[in-house]
Amino acid sequence: MAALFATAGPVAIRSVSNNLRLVGRYRSSSNISAIDSFISDLVDNKKLKWKVLNSRHRNGQAKTVEELPKESASTGVPATVPRTSFNLSGLFAELTQNPLVVNISSMDVPQVDHLIETALAEQNDGDVKLLLEQIVLYRKIPSAPVVDKVLRHVAVLADTDKLASLIDLFSSRSGGKDANATPVQQFDHYKALCLWKAGNTLKSLESFREIAKHSRPEDLFLVDQILRELIDETIGKKSEAVLLAVMGLCEYCLTDLRHEFPICYVWEKSFHSSWHSDQEAARTLFDRHANLRTAISKRLSNLCYKLLYDNNVEKVYQLMEHFLKHNMKPECTHILIRLFDYQLEEKPERML
Repeated sequence: MAALFATAGPVAIRSVSNNLRLVGRYRSSSNISAIDSFISDLVDNKKLKWKVLNSRHRNGQAKTVEELPKESASTGVPATVPRTSFNLSGLFAELTQNPLVVNISSMDVPQVDHLIETALAEQNDGDVKLLLEQIVLYRKIPSAPVVDKVLRHVAVLADTDKLASLIDLFSSRSGGKDANATPVQQFDHYKALCLWKAGNTLKSLESFREIAKHSRPEDLFLVDQILRELIDETIGKKSEAVLLAVMGLCEYCLTDLRHEFPICYVWEKSFHSSWHSDQEAARTLFDRHANLRTAISKRLSNLCYKLLYDNNVEKVYQLMEHFLKHNMKPECTHILIRLFDYQLEEKPERML
């Protein structure tokens, strides 16, 4: 029996030792996996923007290097330097809080696109300014969709000089210097938007008139996007004179260019406005243009649905008055049917 225990002892000790070794190896592997996962997240996260660890130059002052412990006077053996623990949260803060100090001179187009789109999405004005300066300096032209985002951003800021320098650079690739280039290819719509943001309302609208006049049908989509923004900034916010000027441009698009989107959009916004002057302007447009009435009649189902969904019955009656004034009986019948269905659905709820 004693011999049995004597032989079993080392085996048990060896087993415990192996288990401890496995636990230590497992813990080490877990730590490495956690660090690898964290670093992968940092690399993949678009919000980091390849920021550089530049803490030594933060605020324009270099950090002083801490003095190392001196040698022990008695033994002459250098004192051990305490090891600093690896702080993941500290690394993340360094990567995300420091300013962007990257150089794009050797980057390809997808990398430049990524940096610009990330900076614009985060509304990081400092990074955007630095990237735009380097784009002009190194003549690095992003892809066409990013070019549009950059020019719109600069135009909204009403930075005329910066917009001019970027357009001069981007035109060299897009064919904007060609004599046969359209106004949209020359980025004139962003110049007009810049004028609007700078407060030159009439000059901006006159520019948009010329742009729409000489644009191809496929280019009018970009013009419509900007005009929609201008209309949203006008209805219920700007003076009646500005509203009439915007409506004049929309009427020009309808009568001369047979392009109905701007006038339909400005009419609907004015019709829904709480301002009396806007509503009267919408009524005037409706009475003046038969093509507008036809276009609205095509959108009548959707328009009635949105109004009744918001329980705005009064606006539905106003809409029916508009059509009734011009003896448009099919449209009035359609509105009455919608009102009947609405009242039929509302009555049981009121009874409850």
